[in-house]
Amino acid sequence: MQKITIKNFGAIKEAEIEVKKVLVLIGEQASGKSTIAKLIYFFKSLRDELFNQIYQDKKEQFNITSDIKFLIRQKFYDFFGSTFHLPDFEITFYYDSEQDKHLKLTLNNRKKLLANFSNNFLSNDFKTSANQIKKLLQQGLSANTIHEQLAYEQNKMRYAQRLSGLVNKLFESNQTDSLFVIAGRNVTISYSDMFEKYLFATAQNRVEENSKQSEKRNAQTIDETLMLKFMERVVKIKDIFKKFGNFEGLIESYAENESVKRNLHFVKNKVDEILKGKYLIDNWGEKIFFNKTGEYVYLSNASSGQQESVRILQDIFMITLDNLKFLRIIEEPEAHLFPIAQKQLIELLALMINQDNDNQLIITTHSPYVLTVFNNLLFAKRVVEKNPLVESKVANVVSKHFWLSSSDFSAYSLGNQEELVYCESIVDETTNLIQQNYLDEISELLGSEFNALYSIHAETFTRK
Repeated sequence: MQKITIKNFGAIKEAEIEVKKVLVLIGEQASGKSTIAKLIYFFKSLRDELFNQIYQDKKEQFNITSDIKFLIRQKFYDFFGSTFHLPDFEITFYYDSEQDKHLKLTLNNRKKLLANFSNNFLSNDFKTSANQIKKLLQQGLSANTIHEQLAYEQNKMRYAQRLSGLVNKLFESNQTDSLFVIAGRNVTISYSDMFEKYLFATAQNRVEENSKQSEKRNAQTIDETLMLKFMERVVKIKDIFKKFGNFEGLIESYAENESVKRNLHFVKNKVDEILKGKYLIDNWGEKIFFNKTGEYVYLSNASSGQQESVRILQDIFMITLDNLKFLRIIEEPEAHLFPIAQKQLIELLALMINQDNDNQLIITTHSPYVLTVFNNLLFAKRVVEKNPLVESKVANVVSKHFWLSSSDFSAYSLGNQEELVYCESIVDETTNLIQQNYLDEISELLGSEFNALYSIHAETFTRK
């Protein structure tokens, strides 16, 4: 199991969070949800950074300081900016908490970032294997003939696969596709393709320029960095959809296996329900067709809920199509969606999660509806585990595709620094469901206000 502990960083006074297959963070504005999510993404995406560092580096030897610790410091500065103005903090990510395999970040007395690994993190076998792969990758650089170069290119994929397995083992992860799905996703819809390219180029230039600054002058660019990666993903998805027009075109062109086709059509139908129409993209832009007579609205003129959700829905579909092992961190997936659509979206995300044991989903949310949906998916699984004979009955209420195991789920409520308990698990240790009193807390508050008002109202008539 993975875990993160945070002390004195941003809005977070102290927090300890189990990072399971599904993690939900709920809390008020400015409670630190996004900061925690971004920190988890930082630690989890180090795997990709190290792979690229070793794969592309031209130096002969693998060096702990230059190849890992320097990489960690630079990535942290790129994400969170200079540390010279920050109070002392301690952030530890446990890639395997049972074996105490972790990476700890602190500041030294000169306010520079220190990256410290547990003793069992970097083995001599890893260092030796990394250097061997580096040498193999560099052999082709001195190829003299076209035949030698072709042979090298053929072997390069094998070397990359060996390297991928090596860093996967180091970071205790088999995920090959990680993405932070930002809030304000409609930025990829509201503007023309030309302006979108300008926005993309501007963000890219700012991130590159910031990475060249000294650590003292390095400004926080995490939102631009995450925006850049998100826009890269959106551009790829849009390019694919442009070739085939819509979800149906992709299914018919890519999926050969009938069971895969049925699964994709199931996802596509759910997408249609959430969008209240059918998505299509052509030379004139992205559209939502909302009836059988061919009437449509351009996506740029669609509702804010459709605009905020469509990129998530396309991503879910492409993950299902490509059968990816993924990490997805999604900020406020419920944004601008009616509660029924929130339910349908969470169910689709659960379907996506259940496709592979290595898949992982982290959500920040303000919505109690989102918690209630997750609770129902957990309870459906629990009911069948207690009594397998009722499986078909439960499946008629909640599709089996959406059931979630309680052992794969964690959820935390974040408060503010003035509260006695800033971060607490809201999963009941006995039932393994979200605590009912937490789910009812907002309803009880609103209900008590109504009862107070009704009492005043009743007194008015009593006096008369």
